[in-house]
Amino acid sequence: MKALLTIAFLVVLNFAFSQGSGMVGGIYTLFPTSNYANGLKNHTSVLPAIRLKYASDTSRIAIMPKQRSISIRLNPDFAAQFDTSLFYRAAAGVSIETLHNNKWYTRTSLSAGWSNREGSNQTHTAFLPLHNRDEFIYTDFRTRIAYTPNHYFHVATGIDNQFFGEGYRSLLQSDQAAPNPFLLMRASIWRLEYGLLYQFYHENTPTARAWKFGATHYLSYNVTRNWNITAFESVLFQPKDGKFNRAFEVEYLNPIVFFRPQEYSLGSSDNVILGIQTSYRIKNHTLYGQLLLDEFVLKEIRSRSKWWANKYGAQLGIKGKIGKLTYRFEGNLMRPYTFAHINNGQNGGNQGLSLAHPLGSNFAEILMQAHVPIAKQLSLQGYGVFQLKGFDDDSLSWGGDIYESYLNRPKEYDNTIGQGITLRTVRVGCQLLYTLPKWKSSFYIDPQVAFQWGDLPQKVTPAITIGWRNSLFQERKMF
Repeated sequence: MKALLTIAFLVVLNFAFSQGSGMVGGIYTLFPTSNYANGLKNHTSVLPAIRLKYASDTSRIAIMPKQRSISIRLNPDFAAQFDTSLFYRAAAGVSIETLHNNKWYTRTSLSAGWSNREGSNQTHTAFLPLHNRDEFIYTDFRTRIAYTPNHYFHVATGIDNQFFGEGYRSLLQSDQAAPNPFLLMRASIWRLEYGLLYQFYHENTPTARAWKFGATHYLSYNVTRNWNITAFESVLFQPKDGKFNRAFEVEYLNPIVFFRPQEYSLGSSDNVILGIQTSYRIKNHTLYGQLLLDEFVLKEIRSRSKWWANKYGAQLGIKGKIGKLTYRFEGNLMRPYTFAHINNGQNGGNQGLSLAHPLGSNFAEILMQAHVPIAKQLSLQGYGVFQLKGFDDDSLSWGGDIYESYLNRPKEYDNTIGQGITLRTVRVGCQLLYTLPKWKSSFYIDPQVAFQWGDLPQKVTPAITIGWRNSLFQERKMF
């Protein structure tokens, strides 16, 4: 299998740098949607996607067909929310997109302003203050420079988020964490796409930023026009292992290598994560799922011992369209201690936030969404979520906080989802959106209410948010 992948990758590289240009158009989408064109050459579960197409390739979508184009638009981000206290954010900026010679694509977005605290309905900035996230200057900067010489090869770099999967959440890598510097390469041939992703994360300390690195490769295979299977492997590691300064480990730069054997050969304690996802389209509906394996021993799983190091997550969902109604129904779960490690230099986080699901680990979740247009520029979205979450206490790690070392666990066996300080939350709400197509932005009002019960006193928290934002904004309001 390694030999075949090596040959395929070299063939793709040869095509990438030897083929001439043709009539092409660009594709860009920031977040997962359900209206992609089907096709054996489309791999839509790795986002953002910037692809170029030849005119004869009718299976792809073209939205920027001009040889040269530039788009500049206002990038507003104003919000006022009242729940237990008043939260406000006032920021504005610009977004610039360019396409040159149908090969070079750039997108840069910058917003700056003031925020009195980090709200649950905002994106996270690339470089947060080292401490004190209350009353801070809010700056959101992300940029992506992409080169696509033909429809076989694509390379991109910048500071941005990545998203794997068809779901509202992702258990592999999501867009809810802070954007980070990256280098991405995608090579397509036949029904296969092979991708390499190198990322640079950091954790804030009171005086400095402690860097850590990630390397990911994936293989996406379109079994049929409607059925996709994608396999992932990622490794998270820190540049300093004990007293040894290793920088970015050159062994992980190898495009055709399995990380787990390399980790063993290096004698390191790096964090290797495996994943698989699949999706199947049935007319206007898509079934999808993900399975994440952080660490496990098959014997312990078969014995049902609930061993602490059987760390995995699973997702199952369906989304689609019925008439004018767009819907989603999704379930997610993550075992205790998943993504946690010995220290913060190897866990699955960036700047104190999980790279995957915003709840981190030790949770189960069911969420629902429904979106319906009311008028030409007016739409309504309803949402609801149930979450079971186990939190850590002050002295022990029950597997709920990925930033707590798993060495501080209280027991070896009988670890279950929700253990520790158990809380159950139901949150329901709706959002009324008025879109301004010319400005690519929307005004919105979002009333919601949350019910919480469990090992802490019962609580009912109503909230209402009013704001104005760019249409590309993706809120993570369900937690």
